[in-house]
This record gives sequence, C-alpha cells and structure tokens, in this order.
Amino acid sequence: MLISAISAQLINCSIEDTQFYIEQALAALGHGDRKDRCYVFLFNDDHSTMSNTHEWTNSNISAHKDELQDIPASAMPWFFEQMLSNGLVTVSELSDLPSAAAGFRAELEHERIKSMMAVGMYLEKKLIGFVGCDLVNRQCKWTENDVHQMRLVADMITNTIARHNTEKRLRAAEAELRQANARLVQLAREDGLTGLVNRRGLDEALTQELGRAIRNQSRLTLFMVDVDHFKAFNDRRGHVAGDAALKAVAKVLATTFQRGSEVVARYGGDEFFIISPELDPTEAAAQADRVLGRIRDLSKKEAITQAITVSVGIATVIPDRGYHVDMLMQLVDKAVYQAKDQGRDRHVIQAN
Repeated sequence: MLISAISAQLINCSIEDTQFYIEQALAALGHGDRKDRCYVFLFNDDHSTMSNTHEWTNSNISAHKDELQDIPASAMPWFFEQMLSNGLVTVSELSDLPSAAAGFRAELEHERIKSMMAVGMYLEKKLIGFVGCDLVNRQCKWTENDVHQMRLVADMITNTIARHNTEKRLRAAEAELRQANARLVQLAREDGLTGLVNRRGLDEALTQELGRAIRNQSRLTLFMVDVDHFKAFNDRRGHVAGDAALKAVAKVLATTFQRGSEVVARYGGDEFFIISPELDPTEAAAQADRVLGRIRDLSKKEAITQAITVSVGIATVIPDRGYHVDMLMQLVDKAVYQAKDQGRDRHVIQAN
C-alpha cells in the first residue's frame, strides 16, 4: 500500500510539482515513526561531489539539507566508494563502521544519527544519486525487506526525475525553436544592409496601422525620405561609399523616430519610410526638419566622403472607411516629388 501510494503520486505529478511530490514520497516512507529523516542526494556528473536535493524530517528532528550541498568526495571517501561500487550503504550501528569510514562516521555523529541506509539511484546504468533514511537517537537492524522497499522508492524517484529532466530538455528545445522561428520571422522583415524593417515588414506594418487608424478615427502620418542625387553619388564614390551613406541615413532616421509605435523602414535603394501614428502635422514638420539638419551634418560626424541631403515627403491623414494603403502611398509620393521639384533638401506635407 505504501509503494502504491507513492507510485500514484509520482506518476501523476507535473514538472512544476516534482519537488513537492518527491518530498511527499519521502514523508510517506517515514510516516508512522518508521524513519526520522528521509532524503535524496544527487551526484554531479563525475561523482566528485553530492548535494542534498530533497528532504523530509520527522517532528523534533533537525533538517540538514541546506548544509549538505556540494559535499566533496574527499570529505567522505569511504561512503563515495561504497556507493559507486555497490550502490548500497547500510549502517545499523556506528560501531560497525570500519576505520576507513572515519569521515563518514564523523558526519553521522554530527547529525546524531544512530542508524542509516542509502540505496543508489540508477539511470541508464549510471549512478546519479541515492535515496536514504536516518534514525536519530535509536538504532535499527536493517532487513532485506527494508532494503527492497527503499530500492522500489529509489526507482520510482529516479524515473520521476528522469521523466521531468526529459520534459525540461524538451521545453528548452521548444523554447530554442520558438526563438529561432522568431528570429527567422525577424530576418524576413529586416533589411540586410541597414538593419531597418524591409519592404515586406513595412507593408505589413502600414496595413496594420492604417486599419487601426480607421477603426479609431485617429491620425496616421507617413514619411518618405529620398536621398538626393544618390545614383550620381554612387557612380562617383563607388558602392562601398554608397552603402556607408545609406547606413548613416538609416541611423539618423532610427535615432530620430524612437516612439514605440513608430516603424522605420528601408523601402529599397535610397528610399526610406517612417510610419508615425498619431503624429500631427506640426510635430511631423519639426521631425522632418531635425532629419534634414542631422543628415546635412553627416559629412562632419560620419565617414561620409561627400555631403548628402534628402528630400522628405509627409502624408498625414485621418482615414475614413474605404481608405487604403495605395492612397496613402500616392499621397506621400506626391509630397516627396514636390520637395524635389522645389530644390531638394526640404520637406513637403500633404494632408487629406
């Protein structure tokens, strides 16, 4: 009945409840004053240390779990050797221990233990730890039935730990897979040169923000930033210098538009877009002026071999139902072409 009760608890426990139910199993093992202290120790991978991971104590019996962590083999060499060789240590009387067990006997005396038993826990034929019990201030002549009972409990606890270790590894693998998938999604939306959102990501974000603006009847502002005479710059300075210029512009945009709702994207070539929800025309104009000024200063602060400027188009709307992305794109495209027609290095706002 005892073994059946312990088995039912351990088989059904979840990974989050492992600690609790293993200690409940130890409590069942010691119930009715059969034991004074029951515990689980686990060895490290090379069996050079062991730690008390689970413990149950009877009433008026001191707990020692906290002080029994990372115990080195050198502290109790005889006990470690016995566990590794036989997977079993039984002590009915401390006087039965050989002189080689002096360190182990000293620990038992420190904890006022008169009799103890430890039974190895094996996973895939490797000793991973042991289940043990102590009697304090009394002695016991251990029988084969006592050892057999402890072996059954040790096997059940081992299987529980093994099952939950497998679940932990599976959860970790699933978490890594989710992170990898999330990274793939991010890469699919990321421009390789600048690290900004790419055209695909821009399309997704613009569709989402336009839908939100229609539902809430809120303002949506879209910037288009076009590098002036970039083809000529590329032809004169080369693609390496051209790429450096695009990355510098991207950095200006990313550090200028930093509200959590804003999306800065490279549309392709020398064109950049910024989605800025709920930004009114006055604020939009101020942001555009900041961008223009910071890009004029790039040749002073960045490794840009020639001064560059940009033309900025701004479309700002409170869209009604039926308004669609193409309409917003046409509006901002019209604004940027007006900025170019008016001499470049400036911004133009189109509102609808």
